[in-house]
This record gives sequence, C-alpha cells and structure tokens, in this order.
Amino acid sequence: MVTAISSTSATTSTTALDQASSSSASLKSSIAKLESQITSKEEELESAETDDEESEINDELTDLRASLAKLEAQQAQMEAAENAAKTTAKTPTAEQAKPALLSGESDKIGSTNYDEETPFGERYAYV
Repeated sequence: MVTAISSTSATTSTTALDQASSSSASLKSSIAKLESQITSKEEELESAETDDEESEINDELTDLRASLAKLEAQQAQMEAAENAAKTTAKTPTAEQAKPALLSGESDKIGSTNYDEETPFGERYAYV
C-alpha cells in the first residue's frame, strides 16, 4: 500500500512538471515576441520626426517593457516552483528513508546470541 501511494505522488509530480514545462515554453516564446516588439519600437523611436510621435512610441515602449517584466517575473516564479518540485521528488520520504541510528549505535549490537557451545570469555552487557 505504501508503494502505491508513493508511485501515485510521483506520477502526480511528473505530470505537474510536464505541464509547467509546456507553459514555461509558451512564456519563453511570449518573452521573445515582446523583446522583438521592443526592438522594433526602439528603431521607430530613432526614426520618429515629431515630439508627438516620440511620446507615443515612448508610451508604447513603457507598456511593452512592463509586460516583459511581468512575464519574466512569472517565468522566474515557475522556474523556482519547478526546482522545488524536482528537489522534493528527489528527497526520500519517511517510508523510504533508513531509520536513523542514535549516537553510539552499531549494526553489531545485539546481533549475537550466546548458547551453551559458545567459548568461554569476557563479555560486557550494557543495559
């Protein structure tokens, strides 16, 4: 039953990563389009003849740059979420992790049972 729960959560996280990567790709393409629009507007600004044209183009450039900043912030947020999901997927769960040994514990403690045929010698027992 534990493995069923673990595999279900792994499938869910993989699906979420796939969806995030596809929307990340669309964000990248939108950012690229905005950057090309900004470049073309900057070229228009250089060739503007009147102050009215320059102010219009500057307003449009301001809007485009604001949109670009918003998309870049969304992309950074998505990348952070993807990285967090990847590290969460790599981290073993409590069921998968080995039980932690306490200070001074060893695998050898309590592993030998003495019987009548055990040779005589000194033995120490700690309670």
